[in-house]
Amino acid sequence: MKFIHLSDTHLLARDDLSRPPHAGETLRAVIAEINEYHADAEICVITGDITHHGRPEQYDHAVELFATLAMPFIIIPGNHDIREPMLAAFPETPSDENGFINHGQTIGGIRFVMLDTIVPDAHHGTLCDARFDWLKRELANHRDLPTFLFMHHPPLDMGLPFLDSIRMDADVELAAILKDNPQIKHIFLGHLHRPSNGIWQGIPFNVGGSSQKGEPFDMRHEKEEELVERAPLKPMFGIVLTDPSGNVRYHYETVQFD
Repeated sequence: MKFIHLSDTHLLARDDLSRPPHAGETLRAVIAEINEYHADAEICVITGDITHHGRPEQYDHAVELFATLAMPFIIIPGNHDIREPMLAAFPETPSDENGFINHGQTIGGIRFVMLDTIVPDAHHGTLCDARFDWLKRELANHRDLPTFLFMHHPPLDMGLPFLDSIRMDADVELAAILKDNPQIKHIFLGHLHRPSNGIWQGIPFNVGGSSQKGEPFDMRHEKEEELVERAPLKPMFGIVLTDPSGNVRYHYETVQFD
């Protein structure tokens, strides 16, 4: 099975040119590449920061562009998103009994578990008791299926001081759940705007690149305004190949955009 991993689209309104490169145009170029070469993908998974400010007109732009994908898509929010207008724009997106955008579905024999890690009016992420309770029930109900977790915020330090200061903070609690659920085979993340991978708690993970622009690779500075950009990244997406056991091959693809 093939699926697409898209992240950090950071859409503004259609006519808003305040944050170059224009996120709508970069996303349009990325989707054109996906549709031309990967229309056989089962699904596109979008791991948050759909918009840059969470405004209705920005979600309207997202609805327009995501509708051009050649395959179905599923989404979770990132720290730049706001749940209420996001759900209003994408009413088919499930939420749990507490209003968090947590949901799971089985695709190609793999359980895709989508987690809402956002904290309103903040850039770091978390999983509270209510979200952990939902996750525990979800995993208990599908122990027989290889499972992929999708979150916006990484739950570990990546050696990038600014981004590590706004990661997901409930790592100890999540680590305990991973230990109790060996059916979890892979974790997919966003937030960093950089292609990254590794192993955490014995489970491999991949961080998706941004379809708009990359974040500087700066291992020295803790403040965003101090970050040094040495090699800007092009718009990016991921192509994931998996089998019924949950083994993963992940390819990062960049798209030319001037």
